Amino acid sequence: MHKRRWTRAGFAWNRQVDIQRGVLEQLAMRSALMSLALLLLLSVGCARWLPVVPSEFSSSDADTARLANGSTKGIAKNELASDTVGIETILLRLSALESRELPELWAGADEQVFSPALRMEFDRNGLRVGKFRGVLPAIAQRWITENAERIATDPMEQAGVVADVSSFTQLWRCRASQSKELTIRNLPQDSVTLFYNEDGVKGGRYHAPHFMMMLQAFPVGDGSARVQLVPQLEHGQARRVVVAKESAIRTDERRDTIHWKGLGLDVQLQLGDCLVLGAASEPHGLGEHYFRTRTRNSEVQDVILLVRVSELNAPDVFARKP
Repeated sequence: MHKRRWTRAGFAWNRQVDIQRGVLEQLAMRSALMSLALLLLLSVGCARWLPVVPSEFSSSDADTARLANGSTKGIAKNELASDTVGIETILLRLSALESRELPELWAGADEQVFSPALRMEFDRNGLRVGKFRGVLPAIAQRWITENAERIATDPMEQAGVVADVSSFTQLWRCRASQSKELTIRNLPQDSVTLFYNEDGVKGGRYHAPHFMMMLQAFPVGDGSARVQLVPQLEHGQARRVVVAKESAIRTDERRDTIHWKGLGLDVQLQLGDCLVLGAASEPHGLGEHYFRTRTRNSEVQDVILLVRVSELNAPDVFARKP
């Protein structure tokens, strides 16, 4: 009897050990697969920010792709129309440690390509803008890689709920006749106090603010593209208005809108060139509201926006000149 009990106990023990060993093997395999997936994700994400012509586009709406970390999985391959420019954008949230490295980033940016008057207007409104020629500096590439790691490993980042700024890469197909709404921050439940400088100090209290950039881009025929960015704010409750367009009259719901045309950028870029926008060294005005965010853990983070020409047809050297 005792021998049978011992045999049963030994069998149960061995079975438990086998189960535990199987669980450990599954966890090890899962960890290996996650590491491999992360490696592949980072290699794809970083590659999209090198000065080469990507060969894939989104099939979501034929104009705009929202690509986590620059991934091209499931993206349909298409030719680029002659009147179209591919623009990549990404918003990068910076930790307190990364923010200390911002002077290194701005040291590598060319700010002199913009007129002194425009730079002065930007500074008055707490904004800063620069240009990188062809290749991003190493520090920006490192931030993009670290951003990809966070999104790959953090479900909250994947859901875009860590802060009111989500660091996903977006790929836009831009034509001269179309404007794209590039959201920076959207605060539908909040009210903010904002003052800005436009022919004097203006501002007030704005409910449910939606901070965005209106993006336009089109080729200019010499292998470069003209890129235009204008800050815009939508706020308040939507109101029904009558719209007359193309010999037709219809009603539409619209919110109050502020266009800061005096702060608009209009710059000619080559393939691989990148604009960087952020807040001034002492954020205030538009810079504080556009390029600063607060996370769910109440951490205040600086934000930078990168806008890069990633898709552009080469000029036709055999085209007949008029």
